[in-house]
Amino acid sequence: MKCKKKREMITACLDLYMNGMSLRKVATHVNQFSDKEVSHMSILRWIRRYVMTIKPFISSLNLSLSGVYHADEIYIKCNKEQHYLFALIDKETRFLVATHYAKEKGLDGAKGLFRKTRQRAEKPIYVFTDGLPAYMNTIPKTWYSNRVPKDNVQHIRIIDRHDYRNNMIERIQGTIRERVKVMRGFKNSKSAEQILEMFVIWYNFLRVHQGIDMIPAQKAGVELNLGKEKWLNLIYRSKIKLSSTCQNK
Repeated sequence: MKCKKKREMITACLDLYMNGMSLRKVATHVNQFSDKEVSHMSILRWIRRYVMTIKPFISSLNLSLSGVYHADEIYIKCNKEQHYLFALIDKETRFLVATHYAKEKGLDGAKGLFRKTRQRAEKPIYVFTDGLPAYMNTIPKTWYSNRVPKDNVQHIRIIDRHDYRNNMIERIQGTIRERVKVMRGFKNSKSAEQILEMFVIWYNFLRVHQGIDMIPAQKAGVELNLGKEKWLNLIYRSKIKLSSTCQNK
């Protein structure tokens, strides 16, 4: 298979999978139009490879966020066990600032989420969460400043089920839930984390958000101008960044 056709096939597989098809259905669909057999495991390997390629590039991009964040957690089935995905979104841009995969719905999950948030973005003004105690314990420790108390992050806990202020993150969790449903659970934690990381890439940089009528990254001030072949161009830009980083070491 020629290189260009292979690249187009790989990115088509990634796009079909992120848009709701299972790995096996993507493989079946692609095999109808390709002279080279593709297995569902090949597609999974492509996901793993390109997550590692794209992550360093997108992590280096500067974001312009509102500083009003919404955090929540969602149940993820993995190898017949109950795991959790913690996620945090910026209110104005709908950008998924950070996610953290955890085996328990507790302190470690919340710590991981807010540690990644602190590494990725500026200090927030407000953080909205549900009533999970882990959030209450972790937020002050992540951003607390005893030198300038007025700059401390305002944590707003939403414990009334009729309070809809955290609906924004819950809608995104619903999108993730619908996507995971097609997968019928993950086989292991490694695959779960990598596939969910690819989902975040797709959500933030490739998918037009209906609520803001643009891609979240664009709303956050990131203009990549990826054109029609978004997956292909994002991978290409990421490889250039990776190559440049390696040469400078």
